[in-house]
Amino acid sequence: MISKHLLDWYSSNKRILPWRQTKDPYKIWISEIMLQQTQVATVIPYYNRWIKRFPNANILSKASYDEVLKFWEGLGYYSRCKNIYKTSQIIKNSFPDNYADLIKLPGIGDYTAKTILAIAFNKGEVGIDTNLERVSFRLLGLKKRSKFNQSRAKKFLENIQDRESPGDFNQALMDLGSSICQANFVNCTICPISDDCKAFLNLDPISYPEPKKQKSIPTIRVSTCIVGKKNKLLILQRPIDKMLGGLWEFPGGKIEKNESQENAAIREVFEETNLSIKNPQYIGEVKHQYSHFKVRISLFLIHIDSDKQLQTRQDYKWVTRKELDSFAIPKANYKMLEILDKLN
Repeated sequence: MISKHLLDWYSSNKRILPWRQTKDPYKIWISEIMLQQTQVATVIPYYNRWIKRFPNANILSKASYDEVLKFWEGLGYYSRCKNIYKTSQIIKNSFPDNYADLIKLPGIGDYTAKTILAIAFNKGEVGIDTNLERVSFRLLGLKKRSKFNQSRAKKFLENIQDRESPGDFNQALMDLGSSICQANFVNCTICPISDDCKAFLNLDPISYPEPKKQKSIPTIRVSTCIVGKKNKLLILQRPIDKMLGGLWEFPGGKIEKNESQENAAIREVFEETNLSIKNPQYIGEVKHQYSHFKVRISLFLIHIDSDKQLQTRQDYKWVTRKELDSFAIPKANYKMLEILDKLN
């Protein structure tokens, strides 16, 4: 009965989303990867632009990674983009329709594989993300976030999965968890399955499951230097196997213990480019937060007359400020450009 009430509610209340207008496994896969750690409203314009340019895995596999990164720029968690690109090289014109093959692909885990199978191939799988797990914990009245309880919640959802409409079942739970059964907000009066919910019957649904302990986020101090020559700026491409791999940025790095901001900028420029600079101009500070840490970036500017000494293990380019807009760069570097643009 839970699945019937849920699907009846979903048929009248489902969100109209572009990836719900298709059963194409490629398009569903792209949407699911984009939606990881990212709000639906943010994803929609990215998804639409992506599908227009890369309508299938074969076309995506033939594009340059620089272009692919530019279409992903701003979504963050760039390892997702790298894995999408790697997977496109593998599948091309043949998208796997079974769990064993899907789970082997870069960036596709248990949740994504099962969600693709349910929605695109109508297979009786349940992809359990944060929303689905929270709903199942509340239905069962489970508080402790133990592996045992996670297993109970998983088996429970698999048992009540609707065999005729597994994709709609998954998406109904997603919509329920993201709208009326959120972590810190519930509206049980309009919930289609509240009569079956032990957390609701116990009159304290928000306490199910117990809140996750918040970890303190460290702050890292960084110095970055914008190096200019005539009307061009020096940018370096990050190694593909590093964080933000493939993106372009200005020279810079972590400030060492007992090192001044200026000396760190001078050292980083030399270590990354072999260019010796003196007295770079301090032009401001940038603050930025990633998922597990924050950065405070001291920003410097230097103009050089010659780059004859330039040597770097990374790819590099000299570009005008206008040309820079066609390169994929980290969000923190856009904040730096705002400071630079105010000087001109």
